[in-house]
Amino acid sequence: MRWEYLTPGPIKQSPTIWNGRAYAGGGDGQVYCLDAATGQLLWRFRAAPVERHIMVYGSLCSTWPAHSGVLVHDGVAYVGAGIIDHDGTYVYALDAESGKILWQNNSSGHLNAELRKGVSVQGNLSIQGGQLLMAGGNQVSPAHYDLKSGICDAPSFEQGQSKANNGKFVGVFHGDTAIAGGRILHSSARNVATKGSFDAYREGRRTRFVSGGIPPAWDRESFAFVNFKFGKLTCLDSAKVAKQITEGIPRAKGQDRGFGDLVALLEQGDAVRWKTDLGSSNKFEVVSLLVCPNAVVAVTHFQSRNRAQPQWWLSALDKKNGQQILRQEIRGEPLPDGLLMDRQGQVVVAMLDGSHLCFGQEN
Repeated sequence: MRWEYLTPGPIKQSPTIWNGRAYAGGGDGQVYCLDAATGQLLWRFRAAPVERHIMVYGSLCSTWPAHSGVLVHDGVAYVGAGIIDHDGTYVYALDAESGKILWQNNSSGHLNAELRKGVSVQGNLSIQGGQLLMAGGNQVSPAHYDLKSGICDAPSFEQGQSKANNGKFVGVFHGDTAIAGGRILHSSARNVATKGSFDAYREGRRTRFVSGGIPPAWDRESFAFVNFKFGKLTCLDSAKVAKQITEGIPRAKGQDRGFGDLVALLEQGDAVRWKTDLGSSNKFEVVSLLVCPNAVVAVTHFQSRNRAQPQWWLSALDKKNGQQILRQEIRGEPLPDGLLMDRQGQVVVAMLDGSHLCFGQEN
């Protein structure tokens, strides 16, 4: 271990590394900027409006935890703090070097001031063009903020019924499409089977993409996803996915409703490269997924009828044909969505007990 830095509240998003610094948003409502080599605190910023703490799933947290994580872009650190819109939502752009406020938006949580409804901080941040996107709960998600001014472009509304997908994930596909949804942020880490869903947002149009709680993964060539609990891992051609998103879902003849979701439509065409459950007749479930240059990498859960305990495996499959490249058993219980690949091609798996496993070539 090189260093460690203790924070008073849990951290739900991975730290961001930029220019030799590590940035993290804490459950205590603070943003931390540390020297990445030594762990020395360089600056700290309180994103929460006041010091007020409550219990959240067994941890003492601020009423406004910085659970969006910190996104650094062009020398600016962006962060959102809050839980529910009723208590207010606080979104900031900070100078990444000094921590000074460049702009702040403290009004998007109450787009309707009388109802006290609006955007809530329910997931990660991403950037699309000149806008900051945030997974924003069941009223406005993804929420859009102008990168230069912080203005939220969402209009007010007259009633508080759910209007948006309340999942914790938002990402940008092919530069022009936001994909958002999945599991809710404040829930048990083991609750991976929640039947969430993901929607595609392009040019003001929202299209149901796929059911399930595990975020899809993609690059310019391949798009990987798993459809709900025990669904097969599927790899699509990214260009054909982008084309179908542009065309949307056609209406069935004589019916008001469309085809269902984009994945159902794509699976009937020639966009599918391969599908697999790794040849298992047991309960097979993907809990984490990523796409890297030569493979689709997944952490999978198996429950055999002949075993009292489940098994977890790290698997890599060829992007082109789905052929298994490697399979490594993981001892212990992985954290859902806790999977990454570094620039050296090493795969890191985060575990529920807080430890990390690193897989790579032997030196």
